[in-house]
Amino acid sequence: MSFISRRLAPVAVLIVLVFGAAACQQQSVAEVEPDGAIVLTGVRIIDGNGGAPVEQGTIVIREGRIVAAGVLPDDQIPAGATTVDLAGKTVMPGIIDAHGHVRAVDDQIPMREDLVKRLRVLADYGVTTVVSLGQLANDETPEVARLRDEQDASADLNRARIYTSGPSIQGQTSPEEARASVAQRVSMNADRIKFHMGDGTDREMSADTYGAIIDEAHNEGLRTYSHIFSVQEANEVLDAGIDVIAHSIRDQDVDQALIDKMQARDVAYIPTLTRDLSVFVYEETPAFLEDPFFLRGISLYNEEIPTLTSPEHQQEIREDENAQAIKPALDQATLNLKILSDAGITIAMGTDVGGGGGRWQGYFEHVELEMMVEAGLTPMQALVAATGAAARVSGLDHLGTIAPGRVADLLVLDANPLDDILNTREIHSVWIAGRRIGTDGTN
Repeated sequence: MSFISRRLAPVAVLIVLVFGAAACQQQSVAEVEPDGAIVLTGVRIIDGNGGAPVEQGTIVIREGRIVAAGVLPDDQIPAGATTVDLAGKTVMPGIIDAHGHVRAVDDQIPMREDLVKRLRVLADYGVTTVVSLGQLANDETPEVARLRDEQDASADLNRARIYTSGPSIQGQTSPEEARASVAQRVSMNADRIKFHMGDGTDREMSADTYGAIIDEAHNEGLRTYSHIFSVQEANEVLDAGIDVIAHSIRDQDVDQALIDKMQARDVAYIPTLTRDLSVFVYEETPAFLEDPFFLRGISLYNEEIPTLTSPEHQQEIREDENAQAIKPALDQATLNLKILSDAGITIAMGTDVGGGGGRWQGYFEHVELEMMVEAGLTPMQALVAATGAAARVSGLDHLGTIAPGRVADLLVLDANPLDDILNTREIHSVWIAGRRIGTDGTN
């Protein structure tokens, strides 16, 4: 596997906005009021939709949203705006993790404080939004929902945005119990529903039962995500009406019949390659623990490093049959990602960060992008998966692209990630709702 051998060793339309006369009138300076506007100039724009990058572009931001972006005439630059010269920089939408976890695990501080700490680390890595597919406990979900409800109204947001499924639904014994579990999560203000099918072994729930989860969620207007492992499990949830397959298929090659099912209903696919990497990579001390970019998050990561680097823990991994079996499963997942991407299936970047030991919130989103490219996706395809596609898959139409009306959550880079996907790590600055945040979460 090239990632392990190499790393462990030490937007859909070009946003040029070359408008005709009528379009120029629509985007006139009269509509771009000068007070409070921020203008980023001299930038390369990667729009998040897959369009060719705009060179020497300009982005106009007002009240936290993008007003105009592209190669703009002078009369579209608001008089008196605050101008930020970013000549030579690349600007892309902030990274969206379509399958992560943000969980409070430090019981020495208030739950909200712990959650915010983790969201700030994500933001420092340019991950401006995370969809948390599974909270630790019922009492955590309302707190996450409050953070979600506050974020769009905040004029000085200094952390990643968050959305939540509440606890993943598992082990239901009847359709009635399954519907009640969905209702419980709705009462806690979850904004999507996730359930576990299993890990390639016996089904945890009958078809009627997991079908009831999907049906009840759809009745509530919520999208459904499923934890799966095998082709069989993927087919089962597809037949039941799933919206998003939330992990890789890892037991065999996907076939055309499964692809046809996904295409028929535009079912999206979230690979979470780094989730599988994390299962076995700590059988020894990985070199990336000394990577300066990894150390950016050491204030949070130090919670887990002592355990993961202990000889006893590493020996347990080496002797664990399940951990060792994930190595070929990851190879299969990598192959299936390329097959599905080539078939036109919508791919959204997700990591399962925060869902277990050594799944680093912030750092692993960048590793996931690297692994996606090593699987055969182009850097542009990986970036779209982490921005515009992740937003669409997650039902977050106000995020994910650089276009008029979208929230100005931006990642500014010192190097072009289309040349080398590792350049997403060359972070110059992170902007949330049109405000540059500091590395300590300040604006």
